[in-house]
Amino acid sequence: MIQICDHKLLIFLLLIMSVLACETTEILTFTGYEGGKVEIRCPYESGYEEKNKYLCRGECPVLNKDIPVESGSPAKDRRFSVTDNRTTHIFTVTITDLRTEDQGKYWCSVRTGLGKSNVYTEINLEIKPVSVVSRVTGEHLNITCHYNSDLKNKIKFTCKGSDPSLCKTSGIKASSETNSNGRFSLRDDESAGVFTVTITDLTLKDSGIYWCGAVETGQKNKWISVTDLNINNG
Repeated sequence: MIQICDHKLLIFLLLIMSVLACETTEILTFTGYEGGKVEIRCPYESGYEEKNKYLCRGECPVLNKDIPVESGSPAKDRRFSVTDNRTTHIFTVTITDLRTEDQGKYWCSVRTGLGKSNVYTEINLEIKPVSVVSRVTGEHLNITCHYNSDLKNKIKFTCKGSDPSLCKTSGIKASSETNSNGRFSLRDDESAGVFTVTITDLTLKDSGIYWCGAVETGQKNKWISVTDLNINNG
């Protein structure tokens, strides 16, 4: 057995181990809004079904990890919870009552066993501020969405749903490709860096969360802003 007597060398080796332990080939990005919730879906390989899964916050060093939640143990932060689907090999960490300070780097982690390096996937969590808007039925509404110049020539869209993943299925209400969809329309002013979504003849069913987004390279969505629309009877 090799003994390390130099404490400086030991610290150096621990730092190297920390970097290697958190090495990852992919960064997954999830987006939520203040006061809402987000579900971080963490895939893992077959063979780890019985292993503990956890979420690590920050740089995730070898020592003194910040672990808000881990399967099989009470969560350190009650806003965090974890479920494990051993059939699909995906464990999901849910964070409720999101706050701006929740934004940042996380790691989906699997404890592989004594003497083995844990498996890590890097997570980037974005938290968007939310604008609350109230209207009455029968009115119309303009939602303005300001974007950076790098999104100038990208497809813009708005979708409805508390979870932005719905925008990949049935949540899209209007886009710069179609411009209008029933009571929903979208006008993009590229010179000003803003697109406007108009909803006419508002109904109670129009209440909900709306996302302004753009389609980036690789068909990935870039989230710009969030609006919480509340409709009351006129």
